[in-house]
Amino acid sequence: MKALTRAGLPVVVVAGALVLPAGQAGAAPVRHEAETATISQGVVESNHAGFSGSGFVNSDNVAGSYVQWTVNAATASPNAVLSFRYANGSGANRPLDITVNGNLVSNDLAFPSNGWTTYQSVTVTTALNAGANTIRATGATAAGGPNLDALDVDTAPAPGRGNPQPPANVSTGWSIPWAVSFLPDGQSALITERDTFRVFRAGLNGSRTQVGTVPNSTTTGGEGGLMGVAVSPTWNGTSDQDVFFFHTSNDGGAQANRIVRMSFNGSTLGNRQVIVNNIPASRFHNGGQLKFGPDGFLYATAGDAQNTSLAQNLGSVAGKILRFTRTGAPAPGNPFNSLVYSYGHRNAQGLAWDSAGRLWSAELGNVSTDELNLILPGRNYGWPQCEGNCNVSGMENPKRTWTTAEASPSSLAIVNDTAYIAALRGQRLWRVELNGTSAGATTSHFTSFGRLRAVVKVPGANAIWIGTTNADGNGGQGPGSDRVLRSEIR
Repeated sequence: MKALTRAGLPVVVVAGALVLPAGQAGAAPVRHEAETATISQGVVESNHAGFSGSGFVNSDNVAGSYVQWTVNAATASPNAVLSFRYANGSGANRPLDITVNGNLVSNDLAFPSNGWTTYQSVTVTTALNAGANTIRATGATAAGGPNLDALDVDTAPAPGRGNPQPPANVSTGWSIPWAVSFLPDGQSALITERDTFRVFRAGLNGSRTQVGTVPNSTTTGGEGGLMGVAVSPTWNGTSDQDVFFFHTSNDGGAQANRIVRMSFNGSTLGNRQVIVNNIPASRFHNGGQLKFGPDGFLYATAGDAQNTSLAQNLGSVAGKILRFTRTGAPAPGNPFNSLVYSYGHRNAQGLAWDSAGRLWSAELGNVSTDELNLILPGRNYGWPQCEGNCNVSGMENPKRTWTTAEASPSSLAIVNDTAYIAALRGQRLWRVELNGTSAGATTSHFTSFGRLRAVVKVPGANAIWIGTTNADGNGGQGPGSDRVLRSEIR
């Protein structure tokens, strides 16, 4: 057995099989390369980059071509997770029939087009016997299957992810609560109101107290105003009073989005200081999310400010995800030696990290497609050339998409490696299971609360807070009609 590392996470090689880092304790996916499997009507190739092992299997364009693995399980597993890693640049879905020990467990499993060098995984949950199991992936149409790179098998998946339970009110009387950031003790949170510029401390017990406003805030007559908030992970009200805000402001008479640091002693805000200046602002597309990452640095989403060309311009912070220190300096290791962490974004507003430290983002599309993206440093997410999947070399495809009528996602929380995405126009909460670097089963919830904007995990609990956003022209209700809800995940 040889210990290795991958992206700072433990990796083990056992008898030639790669055991990938688990997303949660107890999971141990084992990789089985396609080129070492039994192949019928296909050939091993290596002419497209991005594969693992020594190559991938290019199946013949014929129904019935297959790749078959023998997978040994130490004990019977009723809920093993099979992840088929593939690439497909054909422009069309190439479905596979999946059988386990001769039994069909997934009929016409979709493998949509994603490019010949962009590898993704499609997952199936099934029972495996103790000992040897035969897993076959067979082309279901005359086009045959996609390029298959590997099969990852997790015979000890993480505990159940849970589902969101019917929510209950935490507090009422809100007017467009935009963002929520819990204090380190997890007993209360700071919540911003976009158009009033007020900041409240809200408790788990339903208490709600205004602690101040963010000076110099302005509205854009649309989506700008007081947006993101991030409490220092080491805040204690004395030696560390740092709280950060993302807002539209008029410093020096120039309207722009700015990130500021303020002091908060537990009851009052003060001492505003601009740390990131001159983020382009517009009536719409201001981004505005602000969070501390597990690396201790701040991350922010900046929209394209309705100037699409800025998203591809690395000299501008607009249309980007930014990463920086508490003083507003580029974080060490940023890919372009600037604030820019990733680019090609239209209007990302959700940020959250899974249990392996991977960054995910929810992004509002233009006229057709909203996105859930896995964010990697230095990568180009395609806007304005791409909206949704477009398979352009050098541009990342989203992991999950919706129509803009279904979603218009604003915020994102992750609980038990499951993403919860608040939808504005879609007026619901989306639940998406994250399987490593892929997005899996997707369901919608809570369609009777109107527009949802803020969603955040409650520290130390399998629960989320959700903020409605109906107290404006879009929501059709008056000031003070919004509420903060709590949903248990079980």
